[in-house]
Amino acid sequence: MSNSTSTSPHGDARDDSAAPAPSASPRTAEHAPTAATTSTSPRRPRFAGVDVARGLAVLGMFVVHVGLGWNLSTGGANPLIDLVSGRAAALFALLAGVSIALISGGSTPATGRAKGVALWRVVVRGAIMLPIGVGLTMLDTPVSVILAYYAVFFVLAVPMIDERWKVVAGTAAVLAAAGPVASFWLRSLMADGGPLDGPVAAVAAHDPLVALSGSGLTDLLVTGAYPALTWLPYVLAGLAIGRLDLSSLRVRTALVGTGVGLAALGYGLSWAAMTIMGGRQRLESTYTAAALADHGGYTSTGEAMAHGFSGTVPVNDWVWLLTALPHSGTPLEILGAGGVAVAVLGLCLLAERALRRVGYPLAAVGALALTVYVGHVLLIWVADNGLWRGTPLQWATDNLALTVPVAAVAGATAWRLTVGRGPLEWPLHTVSSWVAKRIP
Repeated sequence: MSNSTSTSPHGDARDDSAAPAPSASPRTAEHAPTAATTSTSPRRPRFAGVDVARGLAVLGMFVVHVGLGWNLSTGGANPLIDLVSGRAAALFALLAGVSIALISGGSTPATGRAKGVALWRVVVRGAIMLPIGVGLTMLDTPVSVILAYYAVFFVLAVPMIDERWKVVAGTAAVLAAAGPVASFWLRSLMADGGPLDGPVAAVAAHDPLVALSGSGLTDLLVTGAYPALTWLPYVLAGLAIGRLDLSSLRVRTALVGTGVGLAALGYGLSWAAMTIMGGRQRLESTYTAAALADHGGYTSTGEAMAHGFSGTVPVNDWVWLLTALPHSGTPLEILGAGGVAVAVLGLCLLAERALRRVGYPLAAVGALALTVYVGHVLLIWVADNGLWRGTPLQWATDNLALTVPVAAVAGATAWRLTVGRGPLEWPLHTVSSWVAKRIP
C-alpha cells in the first residue's frame, strides 16, 4: 500500500534555480520560468502550497513503507497508518493532475505551438517514468511502486489537456462512478474459467513488462495496485483544479469546503451502507477464502475491513463496491480519499504564506519528490538485502523509520537551497522539454 511539480514522481517544469520573479499575488513567485516555459508557454508562478501538499504525501508514504518514527519490525501497528493509507497515494495522484495543468499553462491554458509542446512534455515524462517504475518494481521490495502507473496516467490524461475545467471535472466524476463498476465486471470475466481468462493470459504471455517485473499492461489498467481504470479520476480532478486560479482566496477556500464535503459524503455513505443497511453482515455471510485469496489472503471479512486491499476489491459480491476501504478502488473510496486530497491541497494553499519559511523543508521534499521516492525505495532494497551489514552504514538500514524521513527532509532542503532542481528532476525536465520542442 504505497503510494508519487518541480517535481513529484512525475516531475514539473518549474525552475528551482532561477531568480525570483515579481508578483503581487498571494501565491509564491519564488522561481522564474525556465527558457522552455518563457518561449513556449505562459509565465506561471510556483505554488509553495502545492509543494507542501506533495511533501505531506511523501511523509504519508513513509508512514506506510517504513513507519516514520515507528519501528515496524517490532510488530506493533503504526497508529498513523489508518490515517494515511490510501489517502497519501490519492493526494499524489491528484497532484499529478495539478502538475499536468501547470505544465500546460495553469488557469490560462497554452494554445497553438505552446499547447503542443506541453502535450508532448507530458507524454515524454510518462515514457521516462515507465522504465524507472519497472526498474524499481524489479527490485522486489515490499513497496507497490507507483511510477509505472504514472506513465499510464499521463498518457490517458493528455486528451483532456485543453478542455475546460468543468468538462474535466465532469469526466472525473463520471469515471469515479463508472470506473470501479467496469473494473468489477471486467475482473469477474477475468477470473479462473471466465470468458476473459484465456485472452488475458495470452496477452500476459507476450507482455514484456510481465517478463521484467511481473506487472503488465493488464495490471496497469485494471488489476494492479493503482489501476488507471479507478485512479484516473484523481488525476483528472487534479487537472481540473489546476485550471482554476489557485492564487484566488475564494478558490482556495472553495477547495477546502468541497474536499471536506466530498470526504464526508463518501465515507458517510459507506458507513451507512456497511453499518445501517447491513452491508458488513452481507459480506461476512458471503465470505470465502478463495474470494479473498488474491486480495490480501485475509481469513475473514472483518480482517479485510480492518486493513483494506491493494488496488481492487474481490468480485464475489457487488456489495464490496459500497465499502470505502484503503486502496479498494470503489466509488465511495474515490469520493472519500479524493475529498481528503482536495481539502489538504486547499489548506496548504490557504496557509501558503505562513508555510513559505516554516514549511520550507517539507516543500523541499515535495519539490524533489521523484528523487526522494526513488531514493527511499533503493534504501529499502539495500536494507532488505543486507548490503550494508557489517559496515558503519548498517545503523541507517536497521533504523529506516528514522533515517528515511531525516535523510529526505535534510537532503532535499540542502539540495534545493544550494543546487535547485533535484538530481532526477533536472534530467526529467531537460529531456522532456528538449524532445517536446522538436516534435512537429
